[in-house]
Amino acid sequence: MTPSSLPPVRRQAGFTVIEMTIALVLLLVGLMIAADLLMESSRMFVETSGEALDTPAALTDARIRNDVQGATSVTPQLSPIDGSLVAIQVSGDGEDIVYQKIGDSIYRTVVPLSGPPQDSVLLWRGVTFWNCDPGGMDSPAILTVKYTRRSTPHTPLPVLPVYRGPLQEEATEVLYLLPRGNGW
Repeated sequence: MTPSSLPPVRRQAGFTVIEMTIALVLLLVGLMIAADLLMESSRMFVETSGEALDTPAALTDARIRNDVQGATSVTPQLSPIDGSLVAIQVSGDGEDIVYQKIGDSIYRTVVPLSGPPQDSVLLWRGVTFWNCDPGGMDSPAILTVKYTRRSTPHTPLPVLPVYRGPLQEEATEVLYLLPRGNGW
């Protein structure tokens, strides 16, 4: 028999073991990349939602500064027991504004000269310390506030939580405020 007279050999259809192994390895690499992206996006979601609970210090500073600049006086009220700051009274034309620390938060209450006081509004969360030097006609009131806030990650790489750093850090805001009411 000559080779051309032999019947054609039929090969079986399908994949070889090597082709299946390569396909599985590529599938596993794709799944690992997808899992890493999912973990990173969930970590960023948790950090972003936690930042929403933090007090925006710049907006709070602007609120306090606006109240003091329209006032005629800033009077800190001290505790008779230990001399710590209990409240700050900002007196203006038709109302007094009282800042008071209750627990670890500072609340703002508007007290009109005639009528009942308004409800207290939460102004600043996570306050660990505050102090106020009242100043005078020629010197500003100095308000110091120490508070805790969520820290930003020190590395964008996914790492174990023990290597990430602290979840909270302490920050200090110092405001120099000069009342401008009554022509100051």
